[in-house]
Amino acid sequence: MRMLKGLVAWGLAAIVCVGTPPVAAGNDGKIISDVQAKQAGLTVHWSNQIQFGRQGKLIDAVLVVDENDAISYFELVGGGRREVISDRDIGPNGTILEIKGAELRAQDRKEVIEAELRFRGSEDEVVIQEYKVPQATLFTLTDGGTVQAINAETGKLLWTTQVGNPKYPVIGLGASKDHVAVVRGSRVFCLDAKSGHVLFEHQCSNAVMNSPAVSEETIFVPLNNGALMALPIKSKGAGTLPLNAVGVAYAAPLIAGNFVVWTTDEGYLMVGDKNNVNDYSSSLKYRLKAAGIFISGPVDSSGRLFAATYRGYVYALDDKKGNVLWNFAIGERVSRRLVAFEQSLFVFTDENRLFQFDAATGEPSPGWEEPRQGLAGFIGASKKNFYARDPVGNIVVLDRSTGTELGRVNSNAPFVEIRNSLSDRLYLCTQSGLVQCLRETGSVRPFFHSAAEAEDNVRDPFGSEPGNSKSDNPFGDNTRDDANPFGGSSNEKKKDPNNPFGG
Repeated sequence: MRMLKGLVAWGLAAIVCVGTPPVAAGNDGKIISDVQAKQAGLTVHWSNQIQFGRQGKLIDAVLVVDENDAISYFELVGGGRREVISDRDIGPNGTILEIKGAELRAQDRKEVIEAELRFRGSEDEVVIQEYKVPQATLFTLTDGGTVQAINAETGKLLWTTQVGNPKYPVIGLGASKDHVAVVRGSRVFCLDAKSGHVLFEHQCSNAVMNSPAVSEETIFVPLNNGALMALPIKSKGAGTLPLNAVGVAYAAPLIAGNFVVWTTDEGYLMVGDKNNVNDYSSSLKYRLKAAGIFISGPVDSSGRLFAATYRGYVYALDDKKGNVLWNFAIGERVSRRLVAFEQSLFVFTDENRLFQFDAATGEPSPGWEEPRQGLAGFIGASKKNFYARDPVGNIVVLDRSTGTELGRVNSNAPFVEIRNSLSDRLYLCTQSGLVQCLRETGSVRPFFHSAAEAEDNVRDPFGSEPGNSKSDNPFGDNTRDDANPFGGSSNEKKKDPNNPFGG
């Protein structure tokens, strides 16, 4: 099971920028119109509306992929129509269709759609394509406390739940394949991921700083006293244990394999055992004192942990042993969470530059010796392309191997990017709650970066050998201070006497 957390950040109204001419805006009411998408080599995979209620802002979103639970889909395409039926859909009698029922429904819909086409004078045929992919669920949270689960491949709403007292602010959510945790005020709500039913709620002893992380057995909540509160799910929060740290965690913690990882504003990266939270002395595995404070959180890939301080020091650690594999000074402020998948580590700086490095060595990837300019945030990536947002809200398409800009698309409305480094789907959301999923035209079946990583890691299935790389979880925000100790933008490694690991 993979979990990807995305901190959402509102884009500005899209305008034409200097560079590759943006595709002309459409008028079909979508964030990206069908015409725009087609001209950029994309397809609007699905659109859906989040229920915002009286409030109107997306606070948090989490994408969860369960690689051990596959769903069968039947896609009907023809005559300008597209429908998707899955074996998890509910039939007329209120029961789950399962594979045979989904296949029969697809055949029925094929006959109905073709009859409608014939009535309109079209001889187009409807083709049914069956495919099976891991279950992917998109969980969203609004500032009104509305939690929704959406099938990330079809856009169909699975359930909706309202949590918490409207008097208190909504902080964020985390999720695993079995549970969803939502924080409102200083209260944590644990929901069943399949039904949305609230299983229990727990009052924290201190204010909550950011979204929780959820493992199979525990909910981890960062508090303003510097503790990471561990709430056992089985006992409904009874027997909580504070994992203390030096400093406060301003970013959400990360579940990475068997570990829970978080960073603090005192420059510490903390690593604990997610499965052993009853004994603090044995649950805390190790910690790293970095050069500078952490504003963004960690990411993991192929048995490595990555984190960047606000001063621009990037660290790679062996997640099991805790030793520093490599580190360097990037020369610019970094408050956005890093992006790691397959063999690459991407770094967005606060100066809106994008660097790509070899995740195993820390060296610039071939073709990426110089950073790409004018890129402010990560949206997603396919086998060959990288999708980013520029500072004014355009979607920028880059060739992953060379960094060459391939295209640029204007949005028809300000949007939130729901960052996705797990698959090749692109998720966007407007302030009014319209969620749109884009895919590359030829990618009918979703491509999962973990599949490519598995091929790369054949020599070592645990990913601990140099040269291996995995993906997980990027998101971030923008926070600035008034001092850049480096004053430049070179991506060459730089030594600093204050760096305990030698720069």
